[in-house]
Amino acid sequence: MADSTYPPIDPPKPTPVQPDATLPTTNATKTHFVWVCAHWFVGLCLLLATWTPFMYFMPFYSSEVSPRIVVWWGGDPKVRGSGRSEMVQPTVFFLGMVVPVVVGALLFAIVRAKSPIVVPSFSHLLHRKPLLLRGLVSYGELLFLLVVLGGNVIVFYNRWHRRYRPGKSTKLNILSIIAINFGFNGLYNMAFLALPATRHCFWMEWLNIPYAHGVKYHRWLGVVTIVMLTGHTIFYFIVYGIRNSLHEFLPCYNCNVAKEGFDHWMNFFGILSFLAMVIMGITSLPFIRRKYYNVFYMTHFLFIPATIFAVLHWGPILYWLFATIVLYLVNRMFSSASISAPVTIERAIAMPAEVAELTLHCATGYSPGDVVWLKVPALSKTQWHPFSVASTPLQAPGLLTVYIKCLGPWSNRLYHYIRHCQTTGIPPVVFMDGGYTTAAPISPAYSDVVFVGGGVGVTPLMGQLMHILYTHPEQTVWLIWHVRRSEMLTQFQSWLHNMQALSAANGCRVHVRLHVTQEHASALNVAEEDVCLDNLMTFAPVVAVEPRPYAHLSTTKRMLMLFLAFACSGGLLAAVKYGNKIQAINPGWWPLQRFVECCVVIAGSYMAYIVTYVAKTPAAVPAVETDKVAKPVKVMDTVTFVKHFDVQFQRAVWRDVFAEIEANATTGRNVGVYVSGPKALIRAVDAEIQGKSKFHVHNEEFDM
Repeated sequence: MADSTYPPIDPPKPTPVQPDATLPTTNATKTHFVWVCAHWFVGLCLLLATWTPFMYFMPFYSSEVSPRIVVWWGGDPKVRGSGRSEMVQPTVFFLGMVVPVVVGALLFAIVRAKSPIVVPSFSHLLHRKPLLLRGLVSYGELLFLLVVLGGNVIVFYNRWHRRYRPGKSTKLNILSIIAINFGFNGLYNMAFLALPATRHCFWMEWLNIPYAHGVKYHRWLGVVTIVMLTGHTIFYFIVYGIRNSLHEFLPCYNCNVAKEGFDHWMNFFGILSFLAMVIMGITSLPFIRRKYYNVFYMTHFLFIPATIFAVLHWGPILYWLFATIVLYLVNRMFSSASISAPVTIERAIAMPAEVAELTLHCATGYSPGDVVWLKVPALSKTQWHPFSVASTPLQAPGLLTVYIKCLGPWSNRLYHYIRHCQTTGIPPVVFMDGGYTTAAPISPAYSDVVFVGGGVGVTPLMGQLMHILYTHPEQTVWLIWHVRRSEMLTQFQSWLHNMQALSAANGCRVHVRLHVTQEHASALNVAEEDVCLDNLMTFAPVVAVEPRPYAHLSTTKRMLMLFLAFACSGGLLAAVKYGNKIQAINPGWWPLQRFVECCVVIAGSYMAYIVTYVAKTPAAVPAVETDKVAKPVKVMDTVTFVKHFDVQFQRAVWRDVFAEIEANATTGRNVGVYVSGPKALIRAVDAEIQGKSKFHVHNEEFDM
């Protein structure tokens, strides 16, 4: 048995850290006042873009805003349809949504490159969870729900107040008002539905909302949208049933589409759009999404016909969704430009406790805790899965590491695929997409930073912990890690030893608490049968493509692409819409008019993809300095490892843990707590410290 005293390894030399201009760093100098003002100006742009769809339902829109724009287009506000009335709504949404979004995006790109992201001092309050709700949601999420639900109530009330006439409206009129109000409520939600789930969304980054949280808000908005559109559909069925006109939901073929056939086709298009959305909603239920991911993935592409049929149902919907559509397409182009070739792999290892390690070459900057998406063609040609980055560029520039635990069919096959590649000596083929909303920077104002991990959920915390040891050695770091079995800990012992060596070299204070919850110390070193399934699995053949280090588009190209996408799509849409060029030839061609408008928005956006063909400047990959690379360490056996790190075979007593942390923390300074792992672990930590002003709690989300 090895000696319990672990021989010291060569510690890394303290290295002065230079802030990376491509990503925000917490060790940058104090943000200049001008950049702070610019940051908040971006917020004003986003507020205006959010306000515009809401403003449409306000009483002053009809009395003040719309008449002035009618005059701009040569019309008389008192004469309905005068002048170029078809351009009024497009103008409102262009000035109120498109311009603020483009200006905000361009300015935010400059601010982000020149200064750290501004994090308001009150932001930690939004992460707190009221105990009355058993810690299910945070105050920030309650605020989000209040805005969504409150906005829907106000929209519904204003539409009701505008159309309802006390004493004059009949029962049928009231049902019609309710039906159309639900429709406008659904449209109000659709205007924002896709934004939280957009991967490269500057909007979410400005709000300091991680991508995983954005996906959760997308689901909430989706539920509200489908509920509203269900009400819209049901009440109209009731109205048409009372009128004995249910046949008007079916298309007519021997009719004048511009006159008596208009309602038939408009209603039919609405039903098709609604059905597509319902199918997406059903297949997005957690059980189906997790167990039948391919079904969820493929049916989500129904958003394309759902959007087109919605525009065919009511033409102005396109102006509401224009900014969202273009932003979505631009972000798809961002990804497409980065994934044309597989990423170069430095190391691919199948570790003992069904965990795979992938270390990839990355030519552009990233932040510890970021999320990257991986596709492995040998497993699936279409599936992309998100994983947290477990490394920091300060330790090994040019390299990025993720750890993947076998938790489902795809990750299980990936593990055995990597084992197969190790056996055959053929490197795995992996595509990576990154450059998304960065993880929130850890404030240097904290005296102590506590990382609480559960199982493989610790991985997003690993890079952040090492980053602090490099950038803020004056902060006290606590690592509390719960695992089911000791094997999970021992396979990460190299990382743990390098963390200790770095903390010793930089004079950091690191407290490590390792806990094994489903294994007794007497069971250590009992060999388990390794059932090898590699030979029982088949993997799809992969076309050989030369791999290259991952590199996303430069900030300049991104912003140029964004500007061109809005300019080209907006210009083409205006050209087609002005005078309703197609519909003017034949009024019955109104469906074609609306369909072409959808097509030019998509085609105009993709015209911006030409930016990716501009001669590329080879990205400089930082040299990996030998004193920064994790040193190979002598592998301890389990018993020695347990003794060296004083591993506890029981759950942490959170009251005692946080009492110790609070007692050791600097008086008058706060403690940052970052929790990543199973929901039970998050709830246990929340139950102990939520509501205590000393602790600022941040939880990682994994339910994509």
